[in-house]
Amino acid sequence: MKDSGSPSLVFLKLGGSLLGDKRRRRAFRRAAVERLGGEIARALERRPQMRLLLAHGGGGFAHFPAKRHHTREGLAGGGGWRGFAETRRGVLEMNARVLDALARGGLRPALVSPSAELIARDGKVRRWDLRVIRALLKGGQIPLIHGDAVLDERRGFTILSTEELFDFLAGRLHPERIILACDVEGVYLAGPRRLSFAPPAVHERAADCARCVDRKNIAGIRRALRAAVPQRADRPDVTGGMLGKVERLYKIARRIPGLDARIVSGLVAGTVESALCGGEAGTAVR
Repeated sequence: MKDSGSPSLVFLKLGGSLLGDKRRRRAFRRAAVERLGGEIARALERRPQMRLLLAHGGGGFAHFPAKRHHTREGLAGGGGWRGFAETRRGVLEMNARVLDALARGGLRPALVSPSAELIARDGKVRRWDLRVIRALLKGGQIPLIHGDAVLDERRGFTILSTEELFDFLAGRLHPERIILACDVEGVYLAGPRRLSFAPPAVHERAADCARCVDRKNIAGIRRALRAAVPQRADRPDVTGGMLGKVERLYKIARRIPGLDARIVSGLVAGTVESALCGGEAGTAVR
């Protein structure tokens, strides 16, 4: 990563599985998020030329109502506008907790909700006014976006994950690095019971954690991740879980030559700070 000269842009997502256990409706790891606020603030001090676009997932706050009302499918899902409203309320609850915990850790990003500026069409970004995000980045501030329930020209409304938002933004803002911080140290390969959800207490890098996802092994990793899906029925993840993260990040990495994209653990102290400063922890996606 660059140390001097023109500013370099990094996208960082604090995943819903990192922020809280998705099996619980309103679980939130306040202490972990406060610590991450401090790590991010220190990384910005160490890399004064770095510009940061921060994002967070919805966790159980948003995923429970989204699954119950089939919000991603829009009006056809049967949950109606009540489902849209309840999903958005869950997103707003997570927004408030994340902002409060980050501030306690010394980081004060500016919330920019996609639902206020974005229109989708059939589950994809149709148009997005990026002037606020661009102005914040130009001013050295930290825009904070998040996966959201948004209006959709065909479905009425839908859900867009942070990774889908990153996919749209990457081609327009040209980040140097994309980091997805979650509750595990990368993409696990040993088998369904260890795949992508090793116990948070285990902080040592497992031998079966892939160091890299690329065109040589993507097919095998897809098969392994699909095999793991039935084991995760207890998590109401409506945006694709680890497979969705890998697929979207791989698509972005293939489209943008030289992009450094990786999946790391936010539960291991110091990992996010290191990744922001160019460290090579976790699973690289190329």
